[in-house]
Amino acid sequence: MSIAPDYVLPVEIPGISYFRDSTPFSLELGYTFADGITIAYHTYGQLNETKNNVIWVCHALTANSRVDDWWSGLFGEGKTLDPTKYFIVCANVLGSCYGSTGARSINPVSGQPYGMDWPLVTVRDWVRAHDRLRIQLDIEEIQFCIGGSCGGHQVLEFAYLIPDKIKHLGLLVTSARESAWAIAGHEAQRQAMLADQTLHDNNNESGAAGMRAARGMALLGYRTIEAYIETQTDQDDIIADHRASSYIRHQGENW
Repeated sequence: MSIAPDYVLPVEIPGISYFRDSTPFSLELGYTFADGITIAYHTYGQLNETKNNVIWVCHALTANSRVDDWWSGLFGEGKTLDPTKYFIVCANVLGSCYGSTGARSINPVSGQPYGMDWPLVTVRDWVRAHDRLRIQLDIEEIQFCIGGSCGGHQVLEFAYLIPDKIKHLGLLVTSARESAWAIAGHEAQRQAMLADQTLHDNNNESGAAGMRAARGMALLGYRTIEAYIETQTDQDDIIADHRASSYIRHQGENW
């Protein structure tokens, strides 16, 4: 199943595989990918004969399917995500920039990348797409489904979609419903991105400045006030280039 993705990835991702499902896929809010979708994913370990030694990892919004890279504290022999015991699967969500069908995929109507014409997708769309991958991989039962943040939202949706096939859930920093506070924060970040006039240019660098600003805003919610005071307080009285300021800029550049 290691086929060419819908678009060229900006960086090479070791060990990535692609599942091309040519069946039309309709989103919850109405748009249909008439030619089907591509799901990029990683697997680790081997599926046993009874096809029930599966750990399915749902990544957070900003992560990818290389769970061994970003969750190294949990991944490895003798750890929770042990590839010597379990068949571990992690797949990129629709709209991801890591190989699954997304905004840089070609829109068959225009012949150009979707860009800002990319349709709205929901958590349910993500999980329905990944359940197609589960069936393709011949997985009968998921022993443990785990995810953090919006990965946790996916875990809950998996449990709703296929409750008879999910045995245990692992939910981290997530909820069954997003709070008004979080929605407001996300909208502020979205407005920062829309303020970048390059966002509609439809190339790989579109909206970079807006994205940096949005990422800086997000970091205000990813750390507590106490954490900022402890790690980013300046040792001397200064009037420019504070540690906290440079930290936010650095995170935006990383993003």
